[in-house]
Amino acid sequence: MLDLGPTFVKIGQVLSTRPDVVPQVYAEEFVTLQDAVPTGPYREMIPALADDVGYHSYDDFDPEPIAGGSLAQVYRGTYQGDQVVVKVRRPGIKDLIETDLRIIRRLIPLVMLVAPERLQFSLRNMADDFERIILEELDFEREARMMNEIRANFESDGNESVVIPRVYQDVSSERVLTMAYVEGTKVTDVDNLEAEGHDPERVARDVANAYFTMGLEHGVYHGDPHPGNLAVDEEGRIVFYDFGMSGRFTPAMQNSVVNLYLAAVNRNVDGIIDELIALGALDPDANRAAVGHVLELVIEDLEGSETVDWQRIISEVTGMLHEFPFRIPPDIMLVLRVGSISEGVLRQLDPEFDFLAAAQTFLREHGFMERAARMKLAEMRGELEASLWALLRLPTKLERELDARETERTRTATRPQQQGSRSLGYAILAAASLIGTALLVSVEPTYSLLGLGVVLVFLYLFVRSSRDDSP
Repeated sequence: MLDLGPTFVKIGQVLSTRPDVVPQVYAEEFVTLQDAVPTGPYREMIPALADDVGYHSYDDFDPEPIAGGSLAQVYRGTYQGDQVVVKVRRPGIKDLIETDLRIIRRLIPLVMLVAPERLQFSLRNMADDFERIILEELDFEREARMMNEIRANFESDGNESVVIPRVYQDVSSERVLTMAYVEGTKVTDVDNLEAEGHDPERVARDVANAYFTMGLEHGVYHGDPHPGNLAVDEEGRIVFYDFGMSGRFTPAMQNSVVNLYLAAVNRNVDGIIDELIALGALDPDANRAAVGHVLELVIEDLEGSETVDWQRIISEVTGMLHEFPFRIPPDIMLVLRVGSISEGVLRQLDPEFDFLAAAQTFLREHGFMERAARMKLAEMRGELEASLWALLRLPTKLERELDARETERTRTATRPQQQGSRSLGYAILAAASLIGTALLVSVEPTYSLLGLGVVLVFLYLFVRSSRDDSP
């Protein structure tokens, strides 16, 4: 991957988060690509700085990079008296990547011919997902917008426990991103954190809650929580760096993630399948019974384990679902990446940290469980209302249908037989309405009174029809 160049380095980095496509042992090896790219010479970066923001715009600029990656390098500088960090895209990288992407697009149909059927659903979508991800990472203007939006979200909440570096728009472009330099202690440097008076366990909770807040409340989140991108400032606030990998949740996706978690907690296999389909992880045409059986085995296996963590759950689920048309959409991939990496980081701060328990606490304290329950009740109420109004229209329809049948059967059946059929129909409807009314009691008492009225109407029609039937 390193020899093939930046596109394939990025492919390897993406595959490190795709246990639905590659075996876990490969995913673990690809993780090393995060820090394996050597830095390039400063002179290669000068054209982007000169053309986009002006080479002499900065008061001072250190040519020695402080970090490097497959797509960009990062430098220290001074701008208008402020300490800044400048991220510069590698020269010619976009043209090179676009060329590589064209080659990959042409290879995909050939790969599909030989790929196992179970992987075709993942591969069919992964090429488009990867192209979107890498082109977004190349666009520093997008990264700046995401940083500004995430910072504004925390500020509007009055949340002072998180720091997002300020973006200097007048010296930023698609290829250059200038940000405020925010000093902090690396989040996994436990000894220094304690020496500075910070409680590692509290830091772990703050990091987890910051991610839950971004994903489930704000819908825009930082997607690369490795130790180099997280720090703690002198006031104990969590500092986030590098928003090249960042994601966005629609309200529907946020609800699906919460519902998926609640379905898993309640061992509701049908609910889990519904949410996997809603999130685009599972093909709607997949064999639900077979998938349900596999998920039941996963739940039983996890319940029998002494320790259950996020990474274990992901490995179990993706491993078992390899035989089905299953894939991880890019936004959900980022969520899994955040969960897997942050769980490892947070356990360096607190060896007893339980990511799933922290998620449950956050969902409960922020009303997500009650909100999900209310949405489910509202859904049930809507279905019952539709059923109730259908029942209210039934007498007229039934009368019309029975009258038509009576006319048709005049020559072949006697009236008492027809009346008997009519009486039986009313009795069945009365019984069905009574059952529906009993269900309504637990959802909405007001509607249950209306349902009781429907029952009484059908009982009256039954009695009247029975009398008419009497000789």
